[in-house]
Amino acid sequence: MQNKNNENNLTKMHIVDRAIELFRERGFNNVSVTDICKACKISRSTFYYYFKSKEEIFDNFLLIPEVIIFENLASILNSSNYIGQFYQIFETFLTKIMETGPKIFGQVLKRNIDNGNLNILVPYKITMWDIYVNLIKKAQEAGEILNTDPPEKIVEAITYLAVGISVIWCNKNGNFDLISKHRQMLETLLLVKDKAEIP
Repeated sequence: MQNKNNENNLTKMHIVDRAIELFRERGFNNVSVTDICKACKISRSTFYYYFKSKEEIFDNFLLIPEVIIFENLASILNSSNYIGQFYQIFETFLTKIMETGPKIFGQVLKRNIDNGNLNILVPYKITMWDIYVNLIKKAQEAGEILNTDPPEKIVEAITYLAVGISVIWCNKNGNFDLISKHRQMLETLLLVKDKAEIP
């Protein structure tokens, strides 16, 4: 059963990845389900097994960074620098967003807003909530950050901050480095003690 789930995830990831690539190259409206199927070398029935429409691809946009993180979680959490671990996980998402570009990520955000599917916008619904809260708590205990607010409140603020910065990045057509801007704002919010020690 586990192998079947892994196979399903790999197929779904492949479809999402190729579709996003096509959207980026040609524009969303110029890509059909048939185009996606050809690029993925799958049948239409396979596509519709995973997605009801090409728009639903946007609902699964973060699947790829999530899988990458979970596959590498043991090695990421092996470091004794908790805020560094937090950044490594957080910036995996930002890297995917930057690779995709502001136009497509703007459509991902719009789709989430239009459908009320706010899983990537609402703090308590994000996939990494428990991991982020745990890492912020450990970073506080280790004296790596000086913000003493409850970890849940900090992660809530981080989520809203990240959404805001990402919306501005899309609006400005990606004219600033998304990762650097997030890191700068997070250092201010978290009151990071020794910035030079963070990988």
